Amino acid sequence: MRFLFWNVKKNPVGPIVSQIVREHDVEIIILAECSDPDAILVELNSSIKYPFHLTESRRTRVVIYTRFSPKFIKTKHSHKFFTIRCISLPFKKAMLLVAMHLESKRYRSDIHRCVEAIDASAKIRQVESELGISRTVVVGDLNMNPFDMGVILADGLHAVMTRSIARKRDRLIGDQRYPFFYNPMWGRFGDTTKGPPGTYYKTMSSYDEYFWHTHDQVLLRPDLIDSFDEAKLHVLTDCGGIEFLKKSGIPDDSRVSDHLPLLFDLEI
Repeated sequence: MRFLFWNVKKNPVGPIVSQIVREHDVEIIILAECSDPDAILVELNSSIKYPFHLTESRRTRVVIYTRFSPKFIKTKHSHKFFTIRCISLPFKKAMLLVAMHLESKRYRSDIHRCVEAIDASAKIRQVESELGISRTVVVGDLNMNPFDMGVILADGLHAVMTRSIARKRDRLIGDQRYPFFYNPMWGRFGDTTKGPPGTYYKTMSSYDEYFWHTHDQVLLRPDLIDSFDEAKLHVLTDCGGIEFLKKSGIPDDSRVSDHLPLLFDLEI
């Protein structure tokens, strides 16, 4: 199953999303800052053989489209900043999809965003426990880098940089066990990596500045690691002859988006 995540910055990028879907045979689309979900759906279904469906998207800042019937993707928790869906396809093991768009650094402090991540993680663990499912993937614009506290804290998302650590499944702190996520986005920083140096570019008049950030991430529970092919994880910079970067090499925020799309596969 191929997933596309993109923070589209409320720009009218329906034709570009449709082109990505056709070129890469995407089956699940997750969009953040999508100002007109219905218009995107019309654009998607105007030029493809198998129609997409817009799933229930109330109360959340992300919208999800699927090529399969919405009856196979049920909402288990809905919050303004994230939604938890159970995907249960015929003859396949059930899995949880957590689509997330946490608050921007422009409006909230790092501590505030860290607490949001802690709250989200607690809810994910609760739903996993209630449903008896540990095949969970988190994808979205976390507005944090992989090394930020909300992502690495044990009671936060607890996402680590290597498969070998994640395969240990959890970590004991005091009398509490905290499960791991594996975060492959650690390997996507800088200009010696495959693809662009990050997924989002920002610069301010500040002494501390990274310039490139990897806010758009995919995190996997250990039970999904073997279903994930890192060679098929792509940060897209173009599609159908349309460049997503300016000549300067940074995202074209006025014409396309200030974030780059994230594409990945899971053999579920």
